[in-house]
Amino acid sequence: KIEIAEGDVVVLFTDGITEAENPAKEQYGVERLCEVVRTHRAEAAQEIKNAVLASVTAFIGEQQIFDDITLVIAKRV
Repeated sequence: KIEIAEGDVVVLFTDGITEAENPAKEQYGVERLCEVVRTHRAEAAQEIKNAVLASVTAFIGEQQIFDDITLVIAKRV
């Protein structure tokens, strides 16, 4: 059992997000993901999701996506 307090954000994701690569073959990583979530944590879950997906898309640029990208954001309000 996990208790989630008001304002807490839960992020569930597959490795397709953290292992997404830019043209230089650098991975997006957990740190970038956490930073985007921290930056947008005051927003609604849908907006946090949109920010993460926009960040990943900008990071990979024109690179082809080889893995699934699954992201679930839950926020207690």
